[in-house]
Amino acid sequence: MKYVVIAIVTIVIVAALTVLYKVMPHRELGSKRPKFSLFPKYRNKVPVPESDDHIEKVMSSLGFEKKKDRGGLSEYSRGFIAGDISIKLAKVKVIFYQSSEGKLPYTVEAAWIAAFDTGDHWKFAKELGDKLENA
Repeated sequence: MKYVVIAIVTIVIVAALTVLYKVMPHRELGSKRPKFSLFPKYRNKVPVPESDDHIEKVMSSLGFEKKKDRGGLSEYSRGFIAGDISIKLAKVKVIFYQSSEGKLPYTVEAAWIAAFDTGDHWKFAKELGDKLENA
């Protein structure tokens, strides 16, 4: 009975954290890498690239595959949910939104949940923006 209660409590906590992560808004990327953040989800804008092929090339060079492309949204992901907490192995989702005023907005988040981060998500979102702007 004791183990059943522990299992149920664990499932409820994981479900609550998942819902909380999904409903939390994305933070602006900002210029300074955080040392620690809870529920890391970032948004940024870059100048609109010359073509969609440029975005495809940058994303594929980073190991991402396009999962959805409809209604002005393009979603890419890479990694495994069963990966570790490293940004290089964790399942990450990047969504590009329809451009406006010469800017291409995008968001970076864990595909399932990330309860905390030591700046890796921020660093990746920043590097992605730099690659999109400079390549």
